[in-house]
Amino acid sequence: MSVERGTSDAVLDMTQTPAAQGAMCALLTPAIKAKLREMTGGQILEIRVNDPTARQDIESWCRLAGHQVIAITEVQGLLRVYLRKKPGS
Repeated sequence: MSVERGTSDAVLDMTQTPAAQGAMCALLTPAIKAKLREMTGGQILEIRVNDPTARQDIESWCRLAGHQVIAITEVQGLLRVYLRKKPGS
C-alpha cells in the first residue's frame, strides 16, 4: 500500500531529538507508544526520524506489538515510516 503525503492521522517528528546516532530506540519506542495511545485502532501514524537505525527498530517493534508498517520512505537522510495502529487498541 502506498501512502500519499498528508494522509496520516498523526505525525511524530523525532528529527530534532538530541540523541547519539544509534541510541534513538530508547527514546523512539516510548514516544511511538505515547502517540498511539492518543489514536484509535486503524489510524495511520507517520513517524519522522533522521537516525538510519530507526527503520529496523520500528519494523521489529511493530511486529512484536501487532501494528502494521504500511510504507517507508527515505529522502536525504529523513526516514518516514507510516504505521497503522492495530484494530481494537
